[in-house]
Amino acid sequence: MKTIQLVIAIGALAFSTSVMAQKTVSLKECVSILEKNNLTYRESQLQARGASAQLQQNKSQQLPQIGFNAGQNLNFGRSIDRFTNGYIDQVYNTNYVGVGFQMPLFQGFQIQHQIQQGIALRDAAIKNQEATLNQQIIRLLQAYVQVLATEALHKAAQEQVASSQQQVERVERQVSAGTVGQNMLYEIKAQLANDKFDEVTARNNEQLARLSVFQLLNLPPDGTVTFAPVESRDVAATTLSAESIYEDAVKMLPEIKSSELRLGSFASQIKAVKANNLPSLSLSGNFGAFYASSNAERSYFKQLDATRNGSLSLGLNVPIMGRWQIRPRVETVKVQQQVAENQVSLVKQQLRQAIEQGTQLLAATIDRYAAAKSQVESLRANFGAAESRLTAGTASVFEYTLAKANLARAEANAIRSNYELTLQRQIMDFYQKGKWEF
Repeated sequence: MKTIQLVIAIGALAFSTSVMAQKTVSLKECVSILEKNNLTYRESQLQARGASAQLQQNKSQQLPQIGFNAGQNLNFGRSIDRFTNGYIDQVYNTNYVGVGFQMPLFQGFQIQHQIQQGIALRDAAIKNQEATLNQQIIRLLQAYVQVLATEALHKAAQEQVASSQQQVERVERQVSAGTVGQNMLYEIKAQLANDKFDEVTARNNEQLARLSVFQLLNLPPDGTVTFAPVESRDVAATTLSAESIYEDAVKMLPEIKSSELRLGSFASQIKAVKANNLPSLSLSGNFGAFYASSNAERSYFKQLDATRNGSLSLGLNVPIMGRWQIRPRVETVKVQQQVAENQVSLVKQQLRQAIEQGTQLLAATIDRYAAAKSQVESLRANFGAAESRLTAGTASVFEYTLAKANLARAEANAIRSNYELTLQRQIMDFYQKGKWEF
């Protein structure tokens, strides 16, 4: 098993390395890497495999047990001759060989109920595996879009630095020509220092966002890898109500089905526990032969042939009093069933709340993005006018830096709103369709 896991891990690493070697990676490719490398998702896969193995173990209880047994004994002193059943006083050895079987015929349908419980738990684990993958994809999507947003903000900050650098160079020439005073140069250089600080902050934010993606992919950070843009598309979620989206999502999403299957497994578990109060019937048999060295007249195989014997037994067990253990066990399982029922309600509540918040956030983000674009257009025109007046000497550096700062803030808001809108549309599209489309 460890060898298989090692081979799988090596194969996943090789696949991830080959994808990352392309240097430009799409969101879809990142999801493929996540499916192979993410440890949280891998844990859910192992849990599903464990549930399948437990189901096979439950099924195996229906099969007979067949075994071969042998024994070698050394006897001395006064003992009974195994072959003649008479008393003897000598050292001799005996050898026994045989086969036996045991098979349950009826156990109050306990095994069948355990199998039904195992099927429900296996299916629940498989659905939980799907739900875990969806949760990790949402985290990856958030981190991926955050990378794109911080890259855009970093680029905008670099443009601000370049713009301020140009102004510094222009004012330096004016100071050299004696057309403006030294104080204006100091003010422009102060603005350049502020822009450089903002650029460093934006660069650090981008690096942290990239690190989050690589950590989700369980890969070492690679500064040479670039992430492809995510297509922003309109979805019907802008017109559908949260209630209608929830009604569709509750029928499709695996976390709901997983919790419902786990709840359903307790009905079979209760029946399996109650079956301990019912009679059980089992069939057993054995066949064997023995050899005794005290009987020197016959060889080993002749003695085995002469001592062949077997039996077939049908056993009935009727429980009368089992220390009153069954009823408390049933009550314990019923409490666990109620906990699982509450868990189903909790999962549905969390899904409803997520969809309600997502719908509201999508509508708010659409409005915010529209307002941010309008704000950028207005402030860009205002900054252009302030820059022209500064060049003509009719505006102060304070007016220029204020217009520049307002424009930079508005552009940052527009960038953030754009990527927030992209992210929220992807999430609401998933809630509507029950699957990811990249």
